Amino acid sequence: MQMKNTQSHWLRRYWPSILIGVIIVLFIIAYMKPLPYMLYGAGTAESVHTRVETGHKLDEKGELMFTTVSTYSNPNIFSVIYARINKRMEVKPVAEATGGATNLKAYRNLLAWMRDSSEANALIAAYAAMNKPIDVKEQGVIVYSLLAESQARSNGLQEGDIITKVDGKETLTVKTLSDYLQTKKVGDNVVLEGTRGTDTFKTTVPLIKMSDNRIGIGFINQPVLKVTPPDPVKFDFADTGGPSAGLMMTLEIIAQLTGEDLTRGYKIAGTGTISADGTVGLIGGINYKLMAAEREKADYFLVPFNDKNSSNWDLAEKTVKDLKLDLKLVKISKLQEAVDFLKKLAPKT
Repeated sequence: MQMKNTQSHWLRRYWPSILIGVIIVLFIIAYMKPLPYMLYGAGTAESVHTRVETGHKLDEKGELMFTTVSTYSNPNIFSVIYARINKRMEVKPVAEATGGATNLKAYRNLLAWMRDSSEANALIAAYAAMNKPIDVKEQGVIVYSLLAESQARSNGLQEGDIITKVDGKETLTVKTLSDYLQTKKVGDNVVLEGTRGTDTFKTTVPLIKMSDNRIGIGFINQPVLKVTPPDPVKFDFADTGGPSAGLMMTLEIIAQLTGEDLTRGYKIAGTGTISADGTVGLIGGINYKLMAAEREKADYFLVPFNDKNSSNWDLAEKTVKDLKLDLKLVKISKLQEAVDFLKKLAPKT
């Protein structure tokens, strides 16, 4: 009985310290525990000039600026709460943010290929715009996304994998891969080899019947291109991912190779994917890219526009209005439209 009284007295005496200790432990656990979310916010608006080398010097009075979105994966609860109440940030579950990719590593490998593919397409589009020849070769097939009916994911294939061999045979083009698979039947296993980021992979997957009645692995593919320009063009975008700098890369290449300062003394920010034929594609996170551009005092922002899908333009207009951003928006559907717009600008005084 005496022991109980002593214990009760001890608890009454030290309960504030115990409570504080428990709170500290819970705080540390909450701080250290990563949550399955991705946070989005304004990234950077940087000059493309320092990121693209062509061997041709050009004194730009202004800047062509590519823009990024800041992302943060597996945040703690405090970061999530902050992002929820911050009107300039957004929170998404990882599965939604990655488009259902197998894992974050696969998603990042896919983003790295998108960046490399954007550089390749920027070269092709720029040289086409200048009516100059350029050497293009396929050097693999990227797993862009896996179809729901595919059995490849459960057998080890991931988004972002670059296939270069099937059953030991070199398959560097989409046609070579497809032609070989048509010699097989549903249920046959094929051995795929290639690269996975900086590593290599080898996996065996069963074939299925596709919706168009062809035999396949069950993924959306894209060619991996090796582009060799006649000029010593080099890119420095290794710290970025995704294809959205394509338009601004292409404009910088054209400016340097033609020796014409397309900035006219202005800070021209923008975003948009670029296709080999010069089509400018829609992107994600344009609201955060506008915030970054405004922070760097950009004069104009080139916005991807599609007659059938005005989502980028609509969000850009809404963001400028809601946040009172001091930016002039310009609709761009094709590379040539961007070039024409810049060339018509009166030089900034």
